[in-house]
Amino acid sequence: MINIRNFDFNRHFAPFLKALRATVSPKWLPLLMIFFSLYVPFLINCGWKYRNIPNNDLSSFYAASMSVFELGESPYDRGRLQLLMGHNVHVHPYLYPPPSLLFFFPLSLLSYTDARHVVLLVNHILFLILVWVIPFHLLRAGSKRGLAVFAVCIVYSLTFHPVATTLNHGQVNILLLAFLVLFWLFARRGNAVPAALFLALAILLKTYPLIIIPMLLLIGRWREGVYTVALLGLATIVSLIVLPDMIWHDWLTNVLPTGGYIRIPAGLFSPAHVANQSLNGFFARIFTESEWSNPLSVKPDLARTLTYGVAGLTAVATGIASWRSLQIHTDSLDRTILVALPAMYLIAPFSWEHHIVYLLPSMLMLLNSRSLFGSIPKFIFYSLCVASAVLIGMPHLGRFKFYGVVVLWGLCMFTACSRETELPNKCMDSDEE
Repeated sequence: MINIRNFDFNRHFAPFLKALRATVSPKWLPLLMIFFSLYVPFLINCGWKYRNIPNNDLSSFYAASMSVFELGESPYDRGRLQLLMGHNVHVHPYLYPPPSLLFFFPLSLLSYTDARHVVLLVNHILFLILVWVIPFHLLRAGSKRGLAVFAVCIVYSLTFHPVATTLNHGQVNILLLAFLVLFWLFARRGNAVPAALFLALAILLKTYPLIIIPMLLLIGRWREGVYTVALLGLATIVSLIVLPDMIWHDWLTNVLPTGGYIRIPAGLFSPAHVANQSLNGFFARIFTESEWSNPLSVKPDLARTLTYGVAGLTAVATGIASWRSLQIHTDSLDRTILVALPAMYLIAPFSWEHHIVYLLPSMLMLLNSRSLFGSIPKFIFYSLCVASAVLIGMPHLGRFKFYGVVVLWGLCMFTACSRETELPNKCMDSDEE
């Protein structure tokens, strides 16, 4: 129990109060004006106007929650989920592993209308917090370059179209981003248990962040990696106890075998869908036949081989970059997560535009990094940063998101291995000295 009388408020809250005083000082007034001029339209267009839209993906989460926690049925029968929601609401199949259902239990306590409003509100609150936490804490915006860093972060975040897509679909990627940022911050401070907890929550929610665990082991962060695996095992045991018996069996026999590259998961559509911007989608559009592809040649076996090969090389190259960053940088953890996030997007079997939300920290770190090389390489580096930022962040460029993420991954790889780039956290520290 905390002894209130002996609690040193000044010591614990001084950094926050100092940052708050700095933020409301006159020199920050232009930044606050920029924030409100962008945030108010964002709140109206992606909040108030979204309160009555159908949310394409939320119906799947809601129906799965009702199926499991109200009816005691398996959520992996899409036809049954559609019947639960009625014919006026389209329901995608629920394909996530059983432990993910624990996140959606609160939805079963609400009507669908209330669930839409609650999810929209929670997403907005989390995103508003992240807009400030990322520059304040993740990028460590300091006194000299703080205004510029905040301006870039606020302008880009509030005009970042994948966030609008996430809110429109009723997706959970902002929650995933919050888990990843909290993991990052705790791991940076050496708090292994809470870092592992938030990484485990991110993996249980979406599975894709699983790639971060071997990256942690490569840079010697054994405690975070091992604790995360232990927590995932504990969550699996809890799901076996709490969830109905048939759910794991149904997922293992009917959903898991349809996973992998160049496969159509149960009840879903071809990986060649134009909105799928992963390596799987790229090769599926080149070598398989579908309504979204114009194949050079219809060779699905070749597409599968190439996808597995290139995805494997991407994972290996990302691992080498992480190991290399350990040899030459003191902030190897930051550089490892920096490169792991875009690699995660490329390797996933299905990567939609709303998944790009969790790439936001990598993009903001690159845009605010400082290069120490010559003028021409510097121009090329930042030109590629801006090009990638535009491709992945702007609307109406869905067909080109893959190339933007590839460029982002390449820039992150270079940053992880280069001695001549400083991430914002180091830049800010040096500014304060």
